[in-house]
Amino acid sequence: MMNKKAFEMSIGMIVIIILSVLIFSLSLYFVFKWFGSAEELKAQIDRQTQEQIVAALQTGNQLVAIPIAVQDAKRGASANFGVGIRNINVDKDFSLALGFSGAYQPDGKTIDCDPAYIEQYWLGSFSSVDIGRIKKNELKVVPFLIKADLNVAPGKPAPAGDYIFNVCVFDGLPAPCNIEQFKVSSGAFYTGKIYQVTVKVA
Repeated sequence: MMNKKAFEMSIGMIVIIILSVLIFSLSLYFVFKWFGSAEELKAQIDRQTQEQIVAALQTGNQLVAIPIAVQDAKRGASANFGVGIRNINVDKDFSLALGFSGAYQPDGKTIDCDPAYIEQYWLGSFSSVDIGRIKKNELKVVPFLIKADLNVAPGKPAPAGDYIFNVCVFDGLPAPCNIEQFKVSSGAFYTGKIYQVTVKVA
């Protein structure tokens, strides 16, 4: 009788140990998966792109430069861009804003998208970026990221095509990066322009 109870206890302990190991393993899996996804959301540009941006600012006499304005991305992957800013005025705090402009299929037809969904899931925290202070005659390269989400609206898959985004630089607080805002206060836009980048989703 005693041996039977001991046997039942040892089986119970083994089951508890197995369940504990299983739960621990699943916890590790989800932690690494979450941190892996978070890591992907960091915008990075390579040295060659940085050099191209700096060269465009220095030799082209530009105040804002995005030499590589078109990037390919698969659904679920991210496209990294970089914008260079040169300040020729007094020391100022700069900011960057991104906005969805439109999307088009390879045949030129408009892709019906939910702009609010695109802003949230494609742009995320990059819809508005605090660049910080840029001193007079100083230039700064700012990387930003656009994620080609699986959808263009809740439950609506993203078709292949060109997804175009506005890029706006402000020598002050950011404002909405769209043509409507530009018509109202173009003077708030550094250089008085809206720039654009394209994510080509295959």
